[in-house]
Amino acid sequence: MNRRTRPSARDKARFAPVFEGLEGRVVLSSSSLLISGALRPSAARANAAGDVASFPLRFRPFTAMFQGNYTVGPARSPGFATQLYMAGGGTSSSFLHGDIQLAYYVPADASQPAVGMANMIVKNISDTGNQLGADFQAVPGALDRAGRPNQFTWTVNSNSGGTFSGSEGSGTLQLIYYPSRKLPQGATAAGRIGVVFRGSVGTTDTGDITRNS
Repeated sequence: MNRRTRPSARDKARFAPVFEGLEGRVVLSSSSLLISGALRPSAARANAAGDVASFPLRFRPFTAMFQGNYTVGPARSPGFATQLYMAGGGTSSSFLHGDIQLAYYVPADASQPAVGMANMIVKNISDTGNQLGADFQAVPGALDRAGRPNQFTWTVNSNSGGTFSGSEGSGTLQLIYYPSRKLPQGATAAGRIGVVFRGSVGTTDTGDITRNS
């Protein structure tokens, strides 16, 4: 029978534990890290030197196309010659289905541009109050062959709500007229009309969480 050999003194020294001294280090607490900004998101640190007086908006390109019926008649407000009203439906880059109500007034003074307002209402399975309002003004001298204003500039107005609460935006508006020979009673012109909005809209992304439009 083989006997196990006893470990030599050299083998014992090889496996003996060795303790080494540790160098001194300063460990930062979580509160000191927050104060220094090390734990803040990079975007927050980047904005620290920017304008923080107002809530930041996220701007996206905006395009909307609608079509519907329009009617033109004598203006009911002093200082204006004629007024146009239209209602219809369409789509946009911000919502799939929507309705629009649009109106503009042409001043009696031909040197003044036409002014108008539009309200784009989102259509979905529940009434969430999502609507985008816009004020617009005709581009001077921009008329179609029949002398109707067809190019405008627009800005978001305070009628906006829901997803568009507190939003800002601007762009261009184009109107394309398809006049009809059959006129409603009291109208001076009528027909079909195409409406095209282009520009950008900035939203807070906190106004409405419903995504079923």
